[in-house]
Amino acid sequence: MAEGGSLCFHRAILRGISDEIVEIYAQLEADILQDMARRIARLGKITDATRWQAQLLAETGALKKRVYALLKKYDPAIQKEIRAIYNDALIKNARADNRIFTAALGHGVSDINAQVMLASIQKTLSDLSRLTITTAYTTEQQFVQQANDAYMKVTTGAFDYDSAMKTACDNLARDGITGVQYYNGKPVRRSIEAAVRMNILTGVNQTASAMTMSNCEELGCDLVETTAHIGARPSHAEWQGQIFSLSGTNPKYRPFSVCGLGEPDGICGINCRHSYYPYFEGLEKHYTLKDLDEMESETVEYNGKTYTRYDAEQKLRGIERNVRKYKRQALTQEAAGIDNTAARQKIGEWQAKARELSKQTGIERDHVREFIGTNKAQKKR
Repeated sequence: MAEGGSLCFHRAILRGISDEIVEIYAQLEADILQDMARRIARLGKITDATRWQAQLLAETGALKKRVYALLKKYDPAIQKEIRAIYNDALIKNARADNRIFTAALGHGVSDINAQVMLASIQKTLSDLSRLTITTAYTTEQQFVQQANDAYMKVTTGAFDYDSAMKTACDNLARDGITGVQYYNGKPVRRSIEAAVRMNILTGVNQTASAMTMSNCEELGCDLVETTAHIGARPSHAEWQGQIFSLSGTNPKYRPFSVCGLGEPDGICGINCRHSYYPYFEGLEKHYTLKDLDEMESETVEYNGKTYTRYDAEQKLRGIERNVRKYKRQALTQEAAGIDNTAARQKIGEWQAKARELSKQTGIERDHVREFIGTNKAQKKR
């Protein structure tokens, strides 16, 4: 398999181009969850209905102000990191394309399209801004719901104070802080981590795609080679690592339109880890048929069962979500003044499962996916 510069760029996207920005949002989420837990704990000690309603309004208003203050606090770091991500990734992409153009034509494009990059940065910042606005709204909803539930449990005698607070903390921790995004006009609720990761990876990949397409048009390149990786989703495995004709007029190659560029589930679509780069006949391909067959047929063994690489990676993602869930439980329970020993034990159990799956299958853990803010040392366990 040829190790071209463009291939290295796309592996950079896969291996955490958005890690730093995700960590910023993870810290933001941790700060909000702790604040919510402390406020619910204070409310849970009030039994008089009139006093409780007045305090709920006060705490809700204070929480809203606190959330907006936190968003303002982290915004400069977010903007700085997004600009750095785009600048670094797209310069690498332009250089990688130019190596191919130069090898085939003797020259490349002069520089990256600054207007395209600036527009993409602004779109990503705008998308994340909308996400934070909906996050503030959903946070308020989550807080009022959990505060109401805890109050009813305590005042009716169904639960003692500690049990009601633990339930409220567990509910907050289950999904974490969520925001609403719209796809095809329909609202989709996502965790902050998932939404931010998707926005950055998809935005950078789509911008790199637009620049590569523009470069191909400028230099008269009609052929492109798609990237390939182990563990591709089944619908993408059928076209990865192959040569396509952009115009669809070359009889030797299938039209690039079959890859679904511009579609949410197509190449460079939502959370897609594929892209493409220029190709000229006579140059070495990045992937042989043997390479692609090995990628598609690769299986791993885990606890006596055989999994495709894709299914095993999805299993690891599920374990990572459970690590985050119990870390959020421990965090919120501590903030509410509740014993969090059981939650901390669960963290250890799920981290052990992640280590064992990684050991048996050779699939590398993504420690950032287990990170929830407050302590960077936690990522390495």
